[in-house]
Amino acid sequence: MGPPASRLPILAALVAAALLAGMAATAAAATEEAYVTLLYGDEFVLGVRVLGKSIRDTGTRRDMVVLVSDGVSEYSRGLLEADGWIVKRITLLANPNQVRPTRFWGVYTKLKIFNMTSYKKVVYLDADTIVVKSIEDVFKCGKFCGNLKHSERMNSGVMVVEPSETVFKDMISQVDRLPSYTGGDQGFLNSYYADFANSCVYEPDSPLTPEPETQRLSTLYNADVGLYMLANKWMVDEKDLRVIHYTLGPLKPWDWWTAWLVKPVEIWQDIRQKLEESLPGTGGGKNPHDQLVVKILFILPFCLLLFGYYQSCFQNNKEFLSMTSLCVFARSARHKYKSDEALPSYSAVGASSSTFFNSNQRFSNGAPLKLPSYFRAGYAMDRLATYV
Repeated sequence: MGPPASRLPILAALVAAALLAGMAATAAAATEEAYVTLLYGDEFVLGVRVLGKSIRDTGTRRDMVVLVSDGVSEYSRGLLEADGWIVKRITLLANPNQVRPTRFWGVYTKLKIFNMTSYKKVVYLDADTIVVKSIEDVFKCGKFCGNLKHSERMNSGVMVVEPSETVFKDMISQVDRLPSYTGGDQGFLNSYYADFANSCVYEPDSPLTPEPETQRLSTLYNADVGLYMLANKWMVDEKDLRVIHYTLGPLKPWDWWTAWLVKPVEIWQDIRQKLEESLPGTGGGKNPHDQLVVKILFILPFCLLLFGYYQSCFQNNKEFLSMTSLCVFARSARHKYKSDEALPSYSAVGASSSTFFNSNQRFSNGAPLKLPSYFRAGYAMDRLATYV
């Protein structure tokens, strides 16, 4: 026997409330942790798009947040939002180092990820990285995790951070005092976490108790393409890689020529080809503006070729017309010269043999061939007189 009809609406309301509470809890849990990257200008937009695609392909439900400066255009911000990124505008932190590469002018802004206190844990990834296998397990890492590179230096391209306003303020207070061997954020973080090289390696399946403040990520979570180029191979099994980092300064994977020089770029390009058309004309990582430039550059050589062909034909026609006119002029001059020559008069009356002789002499001098004597008018008259 079921419950009274009067209680059915109450039970339905309780069930609906429980479902909504569960959904809210799930949503809250999904937004407690996030993947984060940083974008200073439009030059790295395609890198962020491909990074986002690689993260989504792992099946994650965590937020993807991109911190953008004023140098990022409105179109790029809209494109990233259409891709699924949460776009947050930030102001840049000045670089206090006087001696630094020009491209490091705003890199201290990366420290702001330590102040993202709306999340319990964030995984920071540079815009020139891709995720090739799920890295959800690194969210279990300690308060700060990074990858140790050669020369006992930490690379700040992939980091796991537990945001803390206290830590952020402490960092800002020491920005002017702590040295940076790179002149940027990476050198500063190596000075701030001076004992990082002695940290334990993070093992997802073997959590440490108590949890250490800092832990080191293995090479699998930050595979450096620069090191790949030195040995022409990965120093670990490629199928185990989690994150590939395209660290070679001038050779970024979105530059068309790098695929000929750096083999791991093929992996990046494969992900790019699968990018959805979030906005019209953006499928496969395309950009409408760039496509217009490409079309112009493609058509331009043909236009130049046609122009050159037209000019050549026009010049040939001019030369042909000039030669034709010259031939016509020469022919007319020749005919005029011929018509001006005095021709003999073949009159039977009053003709003198001397006249014909002189005329015949002129022909002999002017023409290459001489007439036989029996064709001369005087010879004919003499022969006629003998019969009379």
